[in-house]
Amino acid sequence: MSQSYVIISCPNCKSVLSKVGNSLKCKHAHSFDFAKEGYVNLLLANQKKTSSPGDNREMITARDAFLSTGHFDFLIEGIESILSLSNLDIVESSDSINMLDLGCGSGYYTRSIFSNSKINRVGVDISKFAVAKAAKKDKNSTYLVGSVFDLNFIEESVDLLLNIFSPIDLNEVSRVLKSNGYFIKVIPAENHMREVAELVYDKFISHKSNIKEEILAHPKLEIVKCQSLTKRMSLSTEDVKNLVTMTPYLYKFTEENFDSLSEMEVTISFEIIIARFIQ
Repeated sequence: MSQSYVIISCPNCKSVLSKVGNSLKCKHAHSFDFAKEGYVNLLLANQKKTSSPGDNREMITARDAFLSTGHFDFLIEGIESILSLSNLDIVESSDSINMLDLGCGSGYYTRSIFSNSKINRVGVDISKFAVAKAAKKDKNSTYLVGSVFDLNFIEESVDLLLNIFSPIDLNEVSRVLKSNGYFIKVIPAENHMREVAELVYDKFISHKSNIKEEILAHPKLEIVKCQSLTKRMSLSTEDVKNLVTMTPYLYKFTEENFDSLSEMEVTISFEIIIARFIQ
């Protein structure tokens, strides 16, 4: 007897995948095995630009170590608070809630957001290193290697879609969201990691993003809430090095300059955008 995963689709034929033994299989006999860590790779060869796309093992290890300190937990609290105060009661529903975390990395947010709610959680990342670590740590969620630009999910199957700091395709977002489903997008606010940027650039250039304008222009998405969160935190030498290593700033440092990093105060600033799918 197979167990249907209900919302996950085959990357070859787009039909629903079901769990059969240690594999996910579709009605056309396409089969994808679970890795020993517990994830499934649904990324096809023609979707890869390199042999090992996405963040490498070093970045993933650093991100996992940094997030485990709890320094970014105020972002989780902020998202939960915004949804609650905005009367967006999706997580209080008695129905089964499907949450999709796109660009899930090592799964920290996947397993932490609304951790006390009964949610079917699925994390997707193009990095095999990230998904392997996520699946090894979290046996209560489903983790997939896949592309955010060609989602392996059936139409109108997702209640809550989370996307933190990673690329996104709004057409794919609107395709998989249920009517009145919510899309939570987190981007760096203007002064995010300013002190780190000032170590490698002669002049600090604040973060810019067009995602709000793109959401506003999308015919099937409407923004219902935006909020900025900022916190200046004192970081140890280890935390600073992990923070740098988990971001593209790493490639701006010489080896000597990276080795000389020490404890410092860093501004952490997010913008949370909550949008809803409308038909």
